[in-house]
Amino acid sequence: MALPYEDHIEGAAADYGTEHFTSEEFGTFDALEEHHYWYLHRRQVILEELIRAGVPRSARLLDLGCGIGTVATFLNSHGFSVDYSDVHGEALVRARENAERILGDKASARRFMRFDVLRTPLDAGYEGVLMLDVLEHLPDDHLALANATRALPRGGVAMFTVPAFQLLWSPWDELAHHKRRYTIAQARSLAESAGLVVQRATCFFFPLFFAALGVKALRKARELVAGPPQKAERFSELTESKTHPLLNRAMLAVLSTEHPMRRSAAYALGTSVMCVARKP
Repeated sequence: MALPYEDHIEGAAADYGTEHFTSEEFGTFDALEEHHYWYLHRRQVILEELIRAGVPRSARLLDLGCGIGTVATFLNSHGFSVDYSDVHGEALVRARENAERILGDKASARRFMRFDVLRTPLDAGYEGVLMLDVLEHLPDDHLALANATRALPRGGVAMFTVPAFQLLWSPWDELAHHKRRYTIAQARSLAESAGLVVQRATCFFFPLFFAALGVKALRKARELVAGPPQKAERFSELTESKTHPLLNRAMLAVLSTEHPMRRSAAYALGTSVMCVARKP
């Protein structure tokens, strides 16, 4: 049976990529990314920042590390032209299914590619690359960003998001196999090391910064009283994964308060960092 994606990883085993996410975790994220306020807010921010950066909807973009493709499909549904790429074959199967469900026949115009940016530089043909909460998973983030952007044309755009501040390290980072969190300065330095010129760097999820500090303080206090907790084995066990329609509406209302300032300036605090850079 033909694969529902192009395979650009020669000789890779069927379970290639499971050091980043497992099949069970992709099932969890199917539900989370469709309904959880964090994912709903993030994709709206990404859409607005692409528009702010002046990226034309006709530009050919690639979402590297797209996972189950939620953001790429959201952008495609808003007129952008975004292809899908991930190291994990099952992620691409789910991404294609979701794209066909939401985009209908338009999904057939998009490419779905199994690709490892740590092994192979990206070929020419794209005017922009998105790496959305990807670089923190990789052992060599400098090599990954350099390989992803080397073939971009002059003026080509690279957008990446990463978790902010090592201070906020939590059980979520451990379950997600993160290697690090970033400051704005570190994100800028990473982009510059790939030969890019930073156009904009900002934190976002500003209201969650203080909530994340509070959750971390409560976890520390509980540990002092009751001893080290049993390590979480699933995302569903963590406070951060909890959601409900009422909670979603409340949190989206809170998060929307950051939009006016983010649209006119940049945030120094937040739980995520976004960097938009150009190929000189």
